[in-house]
Formats: sequence, structure tokens, C-alpha cells
Amino acid sequence: MTEELYQFLASDYYATGEGRTVYLLITRAYPWGEDYDGEYLDRTVKNTAEYRAAREFTIKFGEFAAQGAENLTRSVFVERFGHLLPEYVKNILNSDDQPGNFNFAQECHLNFS
Repeated sequence: MTEELYQFLASDYYATGEGRTVYLLITRAYPWGEDYDGEYLDRTVKNTAEYRAAREFTIKFGEFAAQGAENLTRSVFVERFGHLLPEYVKNILNSDDQPGNFNFAQECHLNFS
């Protein structure tokens, strides 16, 4: 496998009477305009991919879910949450030909009470 292109974030929230909600995000976490310092031709990214992924996670799922979000390695992410991923996503992650821009977000909520 080549160098990791993506950030893998997950938040697994559960409480008695509230059920369980698993939030998943796989993102390239590309920089936005506000993530650069310097002039147009001499710009540098001023924050990390981890920071940008956490910001994206917060925007997609909200601040409450982001409180418990973890930035995981690919192997830990797949080990813990692979059973929730669609087969198509698993195929992309296992491919040697990784898409340059792949973004996957999922929220799964269960409550049996």
C-alpha cells in the first residue's frame, strides 16, 4: 500500500436509553483558502491534515459528535468499523489505485428501547 492519502475519523457514542450512534468520516482533508499563509504564489499550508479532517467532521456531524471523534489509522478504522462500511468503500480502501479525491461520511444510529 502507498503512503496514506486519507484521514479516518470515527465517533462511537452510546448511552442508556439513547442508543448508539456511530459517525464515520474518510476524507482527503484538502486545505481550504483560509488554511494558507503567505502571498498567492508563495503560500504554505498553516495547519495539519488532522486539523482539517476534524474541522470537516465537526461541520458534517456537529460539535457533540466531534467531542468523541478519534483520528485513527486505516487498519484500526477498518478493524473497528469495517463491518459498517459498504462493500464499495472497502474495495476502494483495499485497491492499489487510490482515488485522489475520495470522501465518505456515514452516521448509523440504533436504539432498541
